Amino acid sequence: MNSPIEPRVQSRLLRVFVLQLALISFATVAGVTAASLVAERILVKQALSGEAEYFWKQRAQDANFPVPSTLNLQGYLDSDGNCPEELKNLPVGQQRVQFRGDELIAYNSKKDGQSLVLLFQDETVSNLGLLFGVVPLTLVLLVMYALAYLTYVLSKKAVSPIAKLAGIIERFDFNSRDATELDLSTFTGQHNSETLILADALNHFIARTNQSLERERNFARYASHELRTPLAVIDGSVSSLALLDLQGAPARAVARIERASKHMLDMISTLLLLARDKRTEDSTMLINVNDMVDDLVSELPDIIEMNGISISTHHHDDLLVTANDATIRIVIGNILRNACLYTVNGAVDIYCTASQITVSDNGPGLTADEQRRIFEPFFRIDDSNNSKGTGLGLALVKTTCDNYGWVISVNSTVGSGSNFTIRFNNPVTRPGNSVQQ
Repeated sequence: MNSPIEPRVQSRLLRVFVLQLALISFATVAGVTAASLVAERILVKQALSGEAEYFWKQRAQDANFPVPSTLNLQGYLDSDGNCPEELKNLPVGQQRVQFRGDELIAYNSKKDGQSLVLLFQDETVSNLGLLFGVVPLTLVLLVMYALAYLTYVLSKKAVSPIAKLAGIIERFDFNSRDATELDLSTFTGQHNSETLILADALNHFIARTNQSLERERNFARYASHELRTPLAVIDGSVSSLALLDLQGAPARAVARIERASKHMLDMISTLLLLARDKRTEDSTMLINVNDMVDDLVSELPDIIEMNGISISTHHHDDLLVTANDATIRIVIGNILRNACLYTVNGAVDIYCTASQITVSDNGPGLTADEQRRIFEPFFRIDDSNNSKGTGLGLALVKTTCDNYGWVISVNSTVGSGSNFTIRFNNPVTRPGNSVQQ
């Protein structure tokens, strides 16, 4: 079966072939037409004018020299009384005339008050044009058409393997399949060297890319494993120190170590999730987004109290999404946590509708440049409080949404707050209600 690209390439080649034939035909016909006009207006004129000069020269020597009269040429002299009336007042020179039901070429010349009209059979010119124009034209066109068709066949044969290769790549779904699954083995035996070179280059490129990705995955796995062990030791030691009744600088130091340890663990988890380029296998269960929102809100009492904010949830519909629990928790949790961290003495509203969830706050808002860069890894809003995250949370949210085909958008005005919206694909909805926290 042809690939989608092959018919397009063949169609373009066919259009070029037809255009080539049209141009060849036009140029050839125009050339023959021009040759016919030259034959009639120049060659015939020269022949007739030469015939007239010859007659006048002979007539000057012999008053009884007869006017030309042959199979294709007939002459009339007005002084001998044999010239028909319709030929007597013709302009001097060559022209076409209707004479006795035929269209003829007439040449009128005058000398010493006499007028000689020479009539040439137009049919003869047409026969000559057919013999020396149309027949050669037909032969030339047939040869040129054959050569053009041969060029078309050879071009199609040369381009077909490349078009087939492009079609295989076009049909391959790189979003849901690994590049190593791209099968180019059918081109290994191709005699077309260019196609073989392209296929080999693609195979080498895929192999090297896969090796690079595998090294990155291994590094992420090994680094996280090695880092988690000392961090677990630090976390345990901090927990033991927290049992002591520490005051002043020692208490503040322990608190800083605890925050740094938690910060480091969060960063490791985020980096691991960012390193994943596919959605998890256990993504077929239905997650109730409304219940997830309520659970996440219940985990934020410290931030709510610290920043003096109120949270309102508006469940217009029960929203069920096909994903896994951790994925939904990461996506909505990061957006909700950011809204609470950057809103002081304000309000955060969460809206669950038929196909999307929106987290709205009345915090400081984002500039146009910040809205463009908000989903970049390690991008953070300028703020003196460095405890507001690693700059990876929203990058993780964007990567996760892209993997699942969800659409995340931000709409913000400086001084008026921000709205983060996630639109899910193929959600399941049921009527819901609103709750004030």
